[in-house]
Amino acid sequence: MLGRLQGQIVSLEVPIAVREISLGGMSIETPVAFEAGEIRDFFLTLGDGAGVELAGRVVYSRPSEDASRQVFVSGIQFVDRDDTHPDQAVIGLIDRV
Repeated sequence: MLGRLQGQIVSLEVPIAVREISLGGMSIETPVAFEAGEIRDFFLTLGDGAGVELAGRVVYSRPSEDASRQVFVSGIQFVDRDDTHPDQAVIGLIDRV
């Protein structure tokens, strides 16, 4: 999955690389760490330009074990925001990967 699904954290314009994704959440790599519990908006895109915006709660954020580059691996749990449910958006995105 890494490299096939990219995106950014909307409010910070921080790039992310998606390592894994499921209906409940995702694992991402970023150049910065995040605080557990904070909620962020993510815009995810495929190579063909298809994209979706999702909200997620940071479950954990820690330095990557890859010493050759400074990145952080974070676990994100998708959350509902403003009466929108992430399930349908994630299903559509996963189907296209």
